[in-house]
Parts: sequence; C-alpha cells; structure tokens
Amino acid sequence: MYAALVLALMLVMPSAATAGTASCDEPTETRPVLVELFTSQGCGLCPDANRYLGELDQRENVFVLAFGVSYWDMYGWTDTYARPEYVTRQRAYLPRLGINRLYTPQFVVDGAINAPGWNEDKVADAVEQRLTAMPYTPEISISDGPFGSFVVNIDGEAPEEPLDVWLVSYAPGWATVDIEAGENAGTEMLHYNMVKSLTHIGRWDGGSAEFAGESYRSLKTMAIVQGADGGPVYGFAFAEDAETN
Repeated sequence: MYAALVLALMLVMPSAATAGTASCDEPTETRPVLVELFTSQGCGLCPDANRYLGELDQRENVFVLAFGVSYWDMYGWTDTYARPEYVTRQRAYLPRLGINRLYTPQFVVDGAINAPGWNEDKVADAVEQRLTAMPYTPEISISDGPFGSFVVNIDGEAPEEPLDVWLVSYAPGWATVDIEAGENAGTEMLHYNMVKSLTHIGRWDGGSAEFAGESYRSLKTMAIVQGADGGPVYGFAFAEDAETN
C-alpha cells in the first residue's frame, strides 16, 4: 500500500526521497497523515491499540509510528522499546492538545489531534479530519551524508512559528515480545513500526536549509518537520532505502 503511495508522490515530486512532502506554494492533498501511538508493554489496553496501528497503516495516505514509554515500568515489567525521549515527546504534545496528563494508549494524529487508543472510531475520525485539512508543507528530502550520517534538506516558506526537524529510526513491520510480568504477563505482545531512535537535529524558520544527524543504518530512517515544541506535522520524508509496506 505505502509503496504505491510513494510511487504516486514520485510522479509529482522532483526527488525520490521526498515522499510525504509538497510545495509550500499550494495546499497538499496527497501528503500522508502521520499517526503516532504512545504505547507500553505494561498497559493492559495497549495490545489492541498496537494491532489497530498496524491496520491503520494499510489505509491510503496514512503512515504510522509507535513510541514505547516507560512510566508503566514501575508495575513490574520494563518496556523493551521505551526511551526517555519518547516520554518527552509525548509530554510536549499535552499543552498543545489540551491534555492534562500522560496516558496510554494515546494516538496523536499529525501532531494536531489527540485520540484515545481504546476508541478506534475517534482515531479514524481524527485521520479523516487531517486528510481533508492538510497544512501547507515545505519541500523535504533526506539523503546520505558523510561518515554514515543523514542530511535533511528543507526549502520553502515556514509558517509563523519555527519548525522542529527530527530524525527518526524505526523497525518496520510487526514484531512480537513475550511479556513476563506486569499487567500483560504471559502475553505475546505485537508491536508495529516501533521507533528505535529519535533525534532533534535543528529548527527551521524558512528558506533553504540543511541539517545533519546520525541514525541506525540497520533500520528505516525518516525526517519529520513539525511545529516547534509539539506542534502539528508539516511534512516528512524517508531515506531512499526506507521502503515501507
């Protein structure tokens, strides 16, 4: 599904590495919506949300990522994917989305809409809202840099606020983890598109700019451009070898 979407975007974009981007001069109707799931191996509601995340990725114009968070670890099981920076990312969304506290499973759709992971209808509605209300987006590309790094190039007009530039590595597709303690003890828990690293590589305020950062070459890599400090997503791009489903 997603490979076909990337091919369609390539027909109208100047670079094969600019999937998920468009010119800032006109509104985009084809940029995929980015759906993020904040999940935990210690959360009883998260296995179903993880499965639903994989289903969402089969939809046209949707791309998904999952972030493991650690605040359930106190209940007896240490999440094997969780990292502190993922909790920091989730926390940054709270004031922008009008949420009072951290919780799982939480879907954040395009950095703009909160939807609880136990309510699939609300998640689906949020996706539809973003598909019909895309913001302008700059041109974004990601390519190989020196010494194993990646280079992200951005060009166009920025909105009124600066935009954060993120480099993300994720393990594509499904994975299973045997949970041995906590609320999900005895469960073979499915995970989908789990993020393995998240790096802030700069802040962009318009014009042509280049950013560089390191990432795991054994994983898939993408760049995300979004409003500073937990704002809406304006675009994203994949490294050329980061073919998805």
